[in-house]
Amino acid sequence: MKQIERYIFRRVFTLSIGTLVTTTVIALTTQVLIRVNLLSSTGQSLLTFLELAGLLIPAMVVIVMPFALMIGASQTLGTMNSDSELAVIEASGGSRLLTARPILLLALLMALATLVTSVVVEPWSNRKIRDLLNSASADLFSVAVQSGTFHEIEEGLHVQVGEKLPGGKLGGIFLSDRRDDVSDVIYYAKYGAFVEDEGKDILIMSDGELHRKSNEDGKISIIRFATYALDLSLIGGRASKGNSYYAKERTTRFLLSPDPNDGSYKYKPGQFREELNKRFSEWMYPLLFGLITVYFLGKAHTNRNEQVWSVVTAASIAFATRGFSFYAVDQSGSSEVFAILVFAVPLASIVLFSLLILTNWSFRPPKRLVEQTARLGSDRDPPADAPGTWNTGLSGSARGGAQ
Repeated sequence: MKQIERYIFRRVFTLSIGTLVTTTVIALTTQVLIRVNLLSSTGQSLLTFLELAGLLIPAMVVIVMPFALMIGASQTLGTMNSDSELAVIEASGGSRLLTARPILLLALLMALATLVTSVVVEPWSNRKIRDLLNSASADLFSVAVQSGTFHEIEEGLHVQVGEKLPGGKLGGIFLSDRRDDVSDVIYYAKYGAFVEDEGKDILIMSDGELHRKSNEDGKISIIRFATYALDLSLIGGRASKGNSYYAKERTTRFLLSPDPNDGSYKYKPGQFREELNKRFSEWMYPLLFGLITVYFLGKAHTNRNEQVWSVVTAASIAFATRGFSFYAVDQSGSSEVFAILVFAVPLASIVLFSLLILTNWSFRPPKRLVEQTARLGSDRDPPADAPGTWNTGLSGSARGGAQ
């Protein structure tokens, strides 16, 4: 690697990592705050909060990394253009590849890191997060028993226990489960007790009712029972390790060859296909964003407004392709067309921008757009009633944009 390439690589790497760390911390803060109510309600220690934050890092890094690379590369190339470094490189006979190679090398390293994180690290961290939240939810169930107030075990699942009776029995059990899209279920029992059967926690309720409401037609069925056994593996806090895992928490090996008898797979097989498509497509975006940045900003711009529009165009294309990828992944579980587009769009974009860079095609925004931007941003706009002066300013801007 030449000295100028090492110089560019060092600057892009420093800015990209700084952006990645800063943005990841902000994203982590929002994700931890979403779950802070559950953890604080159960009296979890600071170590548990830190563990949760650490486990959230892989998922955040995968999303943020392409944008961090683009910001770092854009800032570096923009500064080099302002300091006339890009112009000097071009004047001395240096090609666009001289500035592209260090950025694309970093993009390839980030693509490899994204692939490993998506396929191996992120599923492992998601399982650990699930186990951690399950443990906290179990503690929250115990808090509900002790306090006699309503508590949300997880989204759509609420429990309230009126009192704790002698002998470990419970009195006044109310449990509302609205997690299922098909129907809502409410359990009410005068008495109950926890028992363990073959390693499973069972809540035995007596003298109660089960109310089930269909979300399709609104019909309600009521079942009175003398005794009812509720497997607490249905409750997030007591979920057994295995079939309770969602697609994003399963290993890639399992997703490639899922067990047809697996409960989660039988319920929503499309989610498993979506997750598999997501994991094997994420790695392309650091490389794509690096190519987009090099193409639009890798050449010297003598017109400041032209450079601004190059940045805007590059960012717009990057956001559009990334936004489409999120949508395509969500649809790929039920649509073969979107399953193909998940991979076809980024691959085609990578090939396109690679060819544009290799063939030395240059992007130039429309002159009229550049001139209008120059007029709007100028502190010395000509008066509206001086058309001759306005035309002179326009021709000067046009000459500047053509340089």
